[in-house]
Amino acid sequence: MRQFLTLAAALALGALSPCAQAQDASQVLRVSFKDGRAVVRGAVKGYDTHDYVFPAGAGESIKIRLTSRKAFFNVNPPGSEEALFNGSIAGSIFTGEAAISGDYTARVYLMRNEARRGAVSPYTLAIEVGQKKAAAEKGPDFADGLTGGPDYWQVTGVPAGDALKIRATSSPKARLVADAPNGAALRNLGCRNTGGQRWCRVEDARKQAGWVNGRYLREGPGPDGQAR
Repeated sequence: MRQFLTLAAALALGALSPCAQAQDASQVLRVSFKDGRAVVRGAVKGYDTHDYVFPAGAGESIKIRLTSRKAFFNVNPPGSEEALFNGSIAGSIFTGEAAISGDYTARVYLMRNEARRGAVSPYTLAIEVGQKKAAAEKGPDFADGLTGGPDYWQVTGVPAGDALKIRATSSPKARLVADAPNGAALRNLGCRNTGGQRWCRVEDARKQAGWVNGRYLREGPGPDGQAR
């Protein structure tokens, strides 16, 4: 049975709440995980739009449901203003699969006739991102998902002269545990989303465990050079 993780929405400045209230204005709100489950409640007015931005890895399933009398929503893929789903035509539920990794946007709005009248419409929005289908994963596995993954990661993409910081918790301000240079093999202990970023718990060759930013990890061989 496919299981979904429901995203919690974060308001401006990264405040997290399982039931976040959007203001009546055009705005962009970063969506973050919190305890695996949350909904967003708000009210859109006139020509205002509420954009909810959330990360999804290639191959992960996405489900979005909007409950509202007058509001609609579109879904935009990473880096594009061309909607891959138009709720005013297709309805109040979107289900699909992320074609590429990146930030997707769920945009809540009113139709022109309602916007012209200055109508206000309360809404409830739920966004769910689920597991990748194993058969759909091809090529190197990057740490852009929250489930599964290889036995070992390889550090990649760290600027020259620097090293990946292994920290005590999934925060860039957490206590430093160790450093891992490009090419280092790190045992995969699982990933999660914190503050809109993917963090992965790893263990280095000296058995030091901690959390690292997932953007610097890709599938790699174990310490003995053998793929797992």
